[in-house]
Amino acid sequence: MQSTNLRRGNPSTAAVSAGLILAFLLTGCLSPAKPSTPTLHPVVATQRPSQTPTQIPTQIPTQPIAFPLSGTWTGNALNGSLGMQVTITIQAACQVGAVCGTYDLSLPCSGTFTLVGEAGGVYEFHAGDKTATCSGEGRDYLQLLPDGSLQYTSRGDYGETTGALVRKEPTPTSEAAQRIPIIDDDDGSPDGTSALLYLLTQSSVDLKAVGISYGEAHPAVYIQHIGRMLDNFGFSNIPLGAGQDGPISASDGFPEWIRQAAGTFWGWPIPNANKTYPVQNDADLIISVVKQSPVPVTLFFSGPFTNLALALRKAPEIRDNIAALYMMGGAVYIPGNVHDFYPDSANTYADWNPYSDPQATKEVFESGLKMYLIPLDATNQVQISKMDTSQWRAGGRIANFAADIYDGLIDSTGKQNFYIWDLMASEIMLNHDLCGFQPLHLDVVTEEGDHIGQTVVVPTGEPNINVCLEPNATLIKQTLIDAFSSSR
Repeated sequence: MQSTNLRRGNPSTAAVSAGLILAFLLTGCLSPAKPSTPTLHPVVATQRPSQTPTQIPTQIPTQPIAFPLSGTWTGNALNGSLGMQVTITIQAACQVGAVCGTYDLSLPCSGTFTLVGEAGGVYEFHAGDKTATCSGEGRDYLQLLPDGSLQYTSRGDYGETTGALVRKEPTPTSEAAQRIPIIDDDDGSPDGTSALLYLLTQSSVDLKAVGISYGEAHPAVYIQHIGRMLDNFGFSNIPLGAGQDGPISASDGFPEWIRQAAGTFWGWPIPNANKTYPVQNDADLIISVVKQSPVPVTLFFSGPFTNLALALRKAPEIRDNIAALYMMGGAVYIPGNVHDFYPDSANTYADWNPYSDPQATKEVFESGLKMYLIPLDATNQVQISKMDTSQWRAGGRIANFAADIYDGLIDSTGKQNFYIWDLMASEIMLNHDLCGFQPLHLDVVTEEGDHIGQTVVVPTGEPNINVCLEPNATLIKQTLIDAFSSSR
């Protein structure tokens, strides 16, 4: 991705060209009108839940002094006789005039906090981006008390709400017990690469392996780019895997021009360009890592599920040492996005990941693993802007590259905001409070035809997958700001 002698600035010509390609590649993620429900493949008639991606600097920016109230605070508050639970998260890079964090009241009501000013140790905030369930206008005040608690006061046309909050601390366990062994598997996409960058910044993550599947990229080509990127960031000892360059079952797959763009690392600078890294067969790597791990391994898949299906075919016993599988993919109650790259296709139902290898998806869905799915239903509800990515840049080189990726995508598409599909899914994997999950029984259509690759709800089936349908967009964006801005 980036070498140590690169500086932040305007994207290279190659990056711009790749960005133009991506403008076509990614425009299909906006949801068209919902198609009629197919009679051959029943789905639950449930209304969709309401809504509640350059270069790298040579020097690491100076880390700002942490804001005194930074962290996550929780507690109870009262407004007259009305009690509520309050959760407030304030980022370390908070400053006057900036969106500094989020609040979440159990009324329910949630939104963002912008710092207005400070006087006598009392910090005044203005609430914004309120959910529809919030009512009234007012100001909020936070004060750090001598005992270490946080005095919360909110005054407005709704009266006065007060409470004492305490800082939410991590459970006191050993460092080894806190770290989660994770295998990351993507198909060489920009957002999948960003999700990997996010995982690299998390001290709770013990990244055991990184694999590339068939999908947006040719696995053997893109995994070398990942190896160079990881080496450049100081992660040269993570095992690398590349899957077979095709699905288990036939599909049209991504157009070759997209895969060629991925082959150039999407036009991003390529560090260590003359180096080649050892790569294993990805299914074999998954089997090896899972079997050798002393604790169950968590899997994160943000591309097609070919590599995992092959691993389970070869060694079905590994499911006993897999803690959970997190997946980005599928379209449950909304249209899919396959037709965006095949405009003449009548398939308006499937998402690209299941569509690229429907048989592999079916086998994984039926594997009996504990599974969490973040589909288009959820990811279509969350977008970020350059205002968000500018706050990521308080962190180090990894954070800056993640910001460069999304700034490039925003520029190339001419949009003010952009989706964070795989990045959001990796976040939710580590922070379950970012989304409401619903247990469903999901199947996938494997028969050739207009519905191949469609994820369908089986109303009478025993739930096999927990599906994210109600993401907290405000908290997701703020959590990303906190994670990237504090990374070094």
